[in-house]
Amino acid sequence: MSLFITTQSYKNDTPTEFGYLLKINKNTGEIINKKKINTPIKKNNEERIKPGLRGISFFKSNIYVASWNNIFVLDISTLEIKKILSHKWMSDLHGIFVDKKGIWVTSSLPDAVILYDFTGNPISSLWLPETSLYKAKEIVDKSVDWRFRGKDFRGFKEYHANHVEVKDNSVYITGRGKGNIGGRIIKLNKDAFFKKKHLSDRDVKIFAQKLHGPHDGILDNDKIWITETLGSTIACLNKWGKVIKRKKIFESENHKTQYLNFREFIFYQIKKKLFKRPDKKMSHWTRGLSIDEKHIYVGQSSKAEDSHSRARIIKLDKKKMKIINCFYLTLKDFPETRIFQIYQLKNSSSINE
Repeated sequence: MSLFITTQSYKNDTPTEFGYLLKINKNTGEIINKKKINTPIKKNNEERIKPGLRGISFFKSNIYVASWNNIFVLDISTLEIKKILSHKWMSDLHGIFVDKKGIWVTSSLPDAVILYDFTGNPISSLWLPETSLYKAKEIVDKSVDWRFRGKDFRGFKEYHANHVEVKDNSVYITGRGKGNIGGRIIKLNKDAFFKKKHLSDRDVKIFAQKLHGPHDGILDNDKIWITETLGSTIACLNKWGKVIKRKKIFESENHKTQYLNFREFIFYQIKKKLFKRPDKKMSHWTRGLSIDEKHIYVGQSSKAEDSHSRARIIKLDKKKMKIINCFYLTLKDFPETRIFQIYQLKNSSSINE
């Protein structure tokens, strides 16, 4: 059994124009296969867009992988690109999900959830700035080609949809939101999404809120697991959206806080005592999540501008919530690997559902 991982690409905190799709052994962390995919970060040397690969999903012997403004369809056996899909509403793509209805995407720059058919044409959409999830509703200009609007666009940020997961007749959308506890998950009716073509306020139900920068959103029986980037944590929510477990992720159970040197350690201890500040939070970005019957796999990116720091996959015992292993990803001439999403391919039948 294998884990598939999408990465973004940096050198000395400067984006490179490619990303890797990695296939690793989930027991040893060994890289079995990798696919380097070019992802330009500028158009005509104008607005900068983010590099690398993002959401990942499987359907009928194909792997679907998102970049900023494209979806790559790859052969599951060879990792060769079969086709590339793009559309003017695809901008800052995050999580994607593929089923027989089509390709569900979170397009974070215009803050939208869009269902595309398998040729890349939109079937239905939800524009979050136009709902009451925004304090002041805004109309998104759907005639604009959003694909090359730069990352410095500061418009639609109040929800920031970043992951979509579909189960039975429900669609769950994870949103980072504003502030330390501004994150929310909303729930939509799948049939309504498919039939109405354009959803509105009455179709949106808040499933969970006051989350700490949530990303991902793995449905596991009657629970949902998420990563929380603002706390380097993972959290488990029950079927009513209440957090029932939360764990801060470190390299090991004995490695609780990271400091660059002894001077920094003393500085933070003084700050904590004088100003009642908590311990320095870990600077590894916690993002990417996969769960099976016994284990949880969570990604942590390398530290920005630190060529000695390496991205890693943390493996936890699902029942005890204890860290049992840590797999470091080593890619030649690629010191700052940032993990975006993890997907576990359990068996051949799982891709044909």
